[in-house]
Amino acid sequence: MIFNKLKKTVNLRVMLICSIMLLTGIVLLPGAETAENEKANTKQQVEAWRGARILTATGEVYDPGTLVVAQGKIQSVGSEEEITIPEGAKVHDVRGKVIIPGLVDTHSHLGVYSRPGVAANRDGNEATGPVQGIVRALDALNPYDPGIKMALSGGVTTANVMPGSANVIGGQTIYIKLRGYTPEQMWIASEKTVGGLKMANGENPKRSYGSRGQAPSTRMKIAAMQRATFLKAQHYQQEWEHYRKQKAVGEEVDPPQRDLELEPLVEVLEKKRTVHFHTHRADDILTVLRLKREFDFELVIQHGTEAFKVAAEIAEANVPVSMTVIDSPGGKQEVVDLLEQTGAILQQAGVKVIINTDDPVTESRFLLRTAAVTIRGGLSEDEALRALTLSAAEVMHLDERIGSLETGKDADFVVLSGAPFSTYTRVLETWIEGKQYFSLADEDQRWYQTGGFALLDKELRPDYPTPPEAAPFPELAANNQEESSAEIPAITEETTEYIVQAELLFPVSGPPVPHGAVWVRDGKIMAVGTLEELNAPDNVPVVKSKVVTPGLIDAYSMVPLSGAYNISADQDHDEKSGTLQPELRVLDAFNPQEPLLRFLMQQGVTLIHASPGRSNLIAGQSGVFRTYGQNADEMVVQFPQSLVLNLGGEPKSAYQGKSPGTRMGVAAILRKTFQEAQNKLNKENKKPDEEQVDAAEVDRSKPALAERPAAIEKPESRDLKQEILTQVLKQDIPVLIAAQRADDLLTGLRLMQEFDLKGVFTLAGEAYLVRETLAESKTPVIVHPTMQRVGGMETYHSYTGNAAALVEKGNLIAIGTGFEDYVPKTRIVRHEAAMSIPYGLSHAQALQAITLDAARILKLDDQYGSLEPGKVADLVLYDGDPFEHATHVEQVIIDGKQVFQRTQGPIDWRELISLIPAIPESGCCLGF
Repeated sequence: MIFNKLKKTVNLRVMLICSIMLLTGIVLLPGAETAENEKANTKQQVEAWRGARILTATGEVYDPGTLVVAQGKIQSVGSEEEITIPEGAKVHDVRGKVIIPGLVDTHSHLGVYSRPGVAANRDGNEATGPVQGIVRALDALNPYDPGIKMALSGGVTTANVMPGSANVIGGQTIYIKLRGYTPEQMWIASEKTVGGLKMANGENPKRSYGSRGQAPSTRMKIAAMQRATFLKAQHYQQEWEHYRKQKAVGEEVDPPQRDLELEPLVEVLEKKRTVHFHTHRADDILTVLRLKREFDFELVIQHGTEAFKVAAEIAEANVPVSMTVIDSPGGKQEVVDLLEQTGAILQQAGVKVIINTDDPVTESRFLLRTAAVTIRGGLSEDEALRALTLSAAEVMHLDERIGSLETGKDADFVVLSGAPFSTYTRVLETWIEGKQYFSLADEDQRWYQTGGFALLDKELRPDYPTPPEAAPFPELAANNQEESSAEIPAITEETTEYIVQAELLFPVSGPPVPHGAVWVRDGKIMAVGTLEELNAPDNVPVVKSKVVTPGLIDAYSMVPLSGAYNISADQDHDEKSGTLQPELRVLDAFNPQEPLLRFLMQQGVTLIHASPGRSNLIAGQSGVFRTYGQNADEMVVQFPQSLVLNLGGEPKSAYQGKSPGTRMGVAAILRKTFQEAQNKLNKENKKPDEEQVDAAEVDRSKPALAERPAAIEKPESRDLKQEILTQVLKQDIPVLIAAQRADDLLTGLRLMQEFDLKGVFTLAGEAYLVRETLAESKTPVIVHPTMQRVGGMETYHSYTGNAAALVEKGNLIAIGTGFEDYVPKTRIVRHEAAMSIPYGLSHAQALQAITLDAARILKLDDQYGSLEPGKVADLVLYDGDPFEHATHVEQVIIDGKQVFQRTQGPIDWRELISLIPAIPESGCCLGF
């Protein structure tokens, strides 16, 4: 009855609206809105951008230049003197800025792995069978994924959105521009291509099905299944060709039945569709090249981690490589030999090089920063820019429209605040077909670049960080050549006394010292100042470098407990036998031979605060170690450092079906544990008083009692859990509370207040939301990696300006690298600190956060964290600004001993790779 009344009401309203439209002459025709939009586009105003340095990606550079756009196309581009701006054009003064083509990401999962990263948004892998040619990214693409706006904030305008890599044939990719509200609007139409086909070999498909006892479980079976499917496609293609021939001669025949699974492979065989092949290991790459030869398809190698080992073979096959560039090796066996020099090696061999994000492995907003890693590896800036633009467009057959700034091409471009690959540069504007899709000046859009876009209450957002106008030390611009700036004599094992002189010395305890020097003797710093001020003997050898800083301190990491291979043999950070593990000690699992530890040392990390994992409420005891040495006892600097507590989503979900299952349960168990420990401590404290009372009650006037022998003390068993909890309750050591959400941080504060604990927070992704409260509590914070992914619900409000917001309120902070469960297997604290600078921290504050302030939080600042007389001689030598991504670490000195020197001379990958023995065990994770 109610429904019928509602139906009648709706019908009456519709009739009334239609009558009004007829009376007023308003008529809506199919496609009217589209027609109006097209009409508006034809009237689009001519616009010009004048005065910027324009990098076209073709090799032409105009400085200052002018870019003229009309009707979504580039009308003209050239030097400011040569280009005449049409009369009436809207002129944008972009003097001092840089304009580059819109970035083209050849490997992305935007829209099929939408933010937040919860199960409902995971549509990248149809893992119900290993051959999935029928599935289309088109049918899972979510145009409303916040990741798309994040990508626009990083300058990405075009993407190849692909299924994941769980299947041997993963499905059809879609080439899109990041505009529009339906997949069809985003799709880039092209006569040359219908898109791509995702395929994969190696660990991911093996693990996806082998772990279930299904095929494939070997590399042999992966290749066999791919070959068999292509043979079926060839037969299907031949059936249709035979049918068409019969029809052509007038025969009446029925067509073959359509096979939607094989049709995309036929498109591959006809070179209408490109195979984008996920492959890492050199032997897997060679398998892919064999498949290409057998079936003659067009190929793009995706990832290509070990492509440098078979660069000649790839070049001979004329196959491009789209590299996923990450900060560290590991995460699975296939990427342990990761090299930052791969791009340069491939380019020198004649291979077309492209750089992708594999978003969300690398978030699209950091694509320019990712490419800077390849520059550090030897690729030129011009080559790196081309790898992000024109070369990427070429392998997608879209280069007639996009990829470079040339007359007649789509007006897809990015306005930058400075040099494309500088740490200090921000994307200011992103334009697609002459329409602005991102502006840093827009108060809502800008938060997609920093994070914090999903906050419902905008009042909670901090003041927006002002981008730096320029690099603070332009004179330190590094080169990407293989020659070192450090001058011999090098520091040998026999050298006990020497001087390190730098063009710019950062003591951290004071301002930078031009032409500063550090005098080292027997592992200690003797003096700091100019060479003349040191007044050292003439016979003391002098090592010269461009820049010197104190050794870097990673204030929160799970290396080396969580190792590069990501298998049970090297994963010792989480003891899953129970949620309360205070007696566990990282000292007993610290592996000095872990390759990731050596890798971090080579990145300038000299001290690491190693922590147990995130699964348990009480995870165990952390410790601070040197990153170089032969055994844990030799490398330990301070142990125990803290007792690690975990709050939030990870500990409440670690033990399915068991307590705790809620945040209430998490807090309750911790409170109960500390209260029981306090009760035991109180009881122990009463024992001496009770014994004194007993002795006083003895009547010594009675000889029998006076001569009674003293009671034999009963041996007491040690309680390891109670011992460490007692130390915490007595404030002998602090608690380290790992939590992301603001409410969890407040729970941690309540816990510390209730039991009078000393503490430090770590991760603290939402600390900026409670920054005043944290400042009042005087609780230090080891902030999460700046480039922490905006992933699941715990990190959905991650904010790149978090560290700066905390410092602005007076909080003592450091920056740590935390934990990565896939690739990259660890982050690098220098790069994470660097990325905090364009989002609010000063250069000095960022350096303090990974040196002196980190040492202060860890209570080690009397010996570490700065270059001062009497402190331990931990130094790092660089060939440029430590926070520019293209800068190399040249030498690392720990305890006065040189423990690393960068390889010199021409690139030879055999000398570069770490000789890590293979471990015959399956990996951990299904990835992208």
